[in-house]
Amino acid sequence: MSLSLSNPAAGQEQAFKLAYTVFSDAGPEIWSVYDDGSENRRLGPGSEATWSPDGERLAITLEVDGNLDIYIMSATDGSGLARLTTHPAEDHGASWSPDGSMIAFNSERSGSDQIWRRNVEEGDWGAYLVQLTQDTYHGRVNNFLSWSPDGRWIAFEADRDRDDPEIYLANAVDGTNQQRLTFTRALDEVPTWSPDGTRILFSSDMHGEPLSRNYDIYIMNVDGSEQVRLTNTPGAASWPTMSPDGQRIAYSYSDEDGESSRIMIMNADGSGQEMLVGNGSIPRFAPE
Repeated sequence: MSLSLSNPAAGQEQAFKLAYTVFSDAGPEIWSVYDDGSENRRLGPGSEATWSPDGERLAITLEVDGNLDIYIMSATDGSGLARLTTHPAEDHGASWSPDGSMIAFNSERSGSDQIWRRNVEEGDWGAYLVQLTQDTYHGRVNNFLSWSPDGRWIAFEADRDRDDPEIYLANAVDGTNQQRLTFTRALDEVPTWSPDGTRILFSSDMHGEPLSRNYDIYIMNVDGSEQVRLTNTPGAASWPTMSPDGQRIAYSYSDEDGESSRIMIMNADGSGQEMLVGNGSIPRFAPE
């Protein structure tokens, strides 16, 4: 795993850990690394890692016997692998609730990719499974979600109106009070929250030709206002994540040929862009 970063965290008081996915010939793998480039290590098979609020565990997507489900493992060494969902439909893309008691995730168990939530530990009545977004007659999907730091909202992307996804909010308890945040003829995707819960990062190709898939990283207020473009790349910048102190952003970047992806890191205003890991995707900062 190649690194190319001499001093990415200059001026930082501490380094923060990230989990990310490597898509290898043997299948996807979960790796972790600090944002100063140190301690880059493989944790185990899987993809789409998300951190528990205490930073001790990761919820991951793992394919076993041809079926995708959500599993939990140690964030330290990948040990203690435990299966969390057990449905023949694909379950993937988990996001942990701030109190650590629940996860929200995408599942095709209702017929199309929708957002569900369940408790992490099964109680006397099972998994407390709740469907937060609903199927439509034309099969539009609601996916790629992120739970807000205050626990009240889930941000997600949805292509319910046209064939281009937009960013939405929904109540994390029951999926009600859905609010559309972006209104572009573009692909607005993979939202994630700033640690203070005041802003949302996302990836979009709104700056170029419609549906060009020339993605860059944007940030906006939680009501969709003041959208600011942070990167300007010829390829695809996606999957943004902000450090716990709000000072740095990591993201995936693929060249125009789309053949490879690497982890980039930059200051929160978009300056100081540098490569952190030479082969990786879907980075996620650990909680402080």
